[in-house]
Order: sequence, then structure tokens, then C-alpha cells
Amino acid sequence: MTFHMKPNSILFVLPFLLISSQAFAQLSGAPRIPTSGFAGLQGSVGVGFVDYNIQSPRADLKIDRGMMLHGSIERGFNVLHLYLTLGLSHTTAEGVSNYSYTNLSSSTTFSATDVKFKSSITDLSLGIKLKLIDNYWFRPYVEGGGLGGYHQINYTSKTADLAAQGLDYKTKDVVMGTGYYGEGGIEAMFSEKFGVKLAARQSVYQTKKMETFGDKPLRFTTETYYFSALFGF
Repeated sequence: MTFHMKPNSILFVLPFLLISSQAFAQLSGAPRIPTSGFAGLQGSVGVGFVDYNIQSPRADLKIDRGMMLHGSIERGFNVLHLYLTLGLSHTTAEGVSNYSYTNLSSSTTFSATDVKFKSSITDLSLGIKLKLIDNYWFRPYVEGGGLGGYHQINYTSKTADLAAQGLDYKTKDVVMGTGYYGEGGIEAMFSEKFGVKLAARQSVYQTKKMETFGDKPLRFTTETYYFSALFGF
């Protein structure tokens, strides 16, 4: 059985998480721990998995579940439990597509069905995080922001079929993409300099036109679940 998080599910659960977390913190006398170290920064390094929902070209593309490496650094504004976050993520996955590429020199259209590929996406993110509880050892939070980076696809099959149509086909496609994300999770700090984080993120993304997809942009949403180690500086 596969679990799919609806786009509004995080926002629906957060008010209840906030109320219960605040009540527990007050009743249990949870120890107060500074949000970050002496430099006011907190970093994280983590790993997780990504599920893709292709919007376009939906009939010509399928991407399997991928793996993500994620790192980030944040700095507080010292007001309203708000933080500025800067993140870097790298996601790898495999899939299949209906290949369609027209070159410029001869206007030849190369095409093939069910061509396997390997995908890699490297993104920078800039966002705002709100920690619903601050200065305690556990900290539920919500976060949102923008994404930007590049997507690379390397085709790994049907090269003989493409070569039979000519020599000027592409085995790799690289384009830029932009989007936005929303995230919810909880941090658990065991000291001023070490903790862990469990998070769920949903992203909406669109690339520039990809020549090997018939000169169409790639549009998709993702669900990402990841676990990170936290470090105070």
C-alpha cells in the first residue's frame, strides 16, 4: 500500500500539532535549549525519497521513485520564531519516456518509445521557516519558499534505434527549472549543537522546454520525505 499526502494535509494537521505541542511543553517542563550555537546558525544534512506526479507531458513520461540528498543552513530573525533557510538538494531517479527530438541542421525528427533514462535534479531553495515552538528540545515547524536549479536526463536504451535514423540525435538533455515548495516537520535537539529532523515536503516544478520531449516543458509535483541530522554553529 502506498501513502500519498494531499497538498492541504500538512496545513490541516499543523494547528492540532501546535496546540498539543505547546501544552506538552508547558506541562512537562521541557528543557529550554537555544535554537542554534554561538554563531546563530543551524545546519542540516539528510537523506530521503521522492515520489513524482507528472503533469506534462503526462502520456510520454514516467519517473520512478527517487533518492534525495539534502543540506541546508538557517539563521533566525529574532522575531516571531522566523528563520531564513538556504538549501541544496540533489535527486536521482530512473524512468522511461517517448523520445522525440528534431535537430536543426537537417530538420530530422528522431523518435522512439519507452526509452529508459537516468534523471538527476540539483536545486537551490530559499525559504522562510516558522517554528511553532522555539527554545525547547522539540520544535514543530512549517516552511515555504522558492526553488531553482537544473535537470539532466541521460538516455540509456534504444540508442541503436535512434542511430538507425541518423547520427545527430541527443543522448543527454539539460534544462533549467523553477518552482516552489511547502514543508512541515519536527526538530528534536539533544544539545545546543546536535539534533535530528523528520520532514515532509511538497514541491511544484516546471522546466524550460526540453528538446528530447518534443520541445515541451516538463511539469511535475513531488512528495518528499526525509530525515536529517542537525548541527548548531
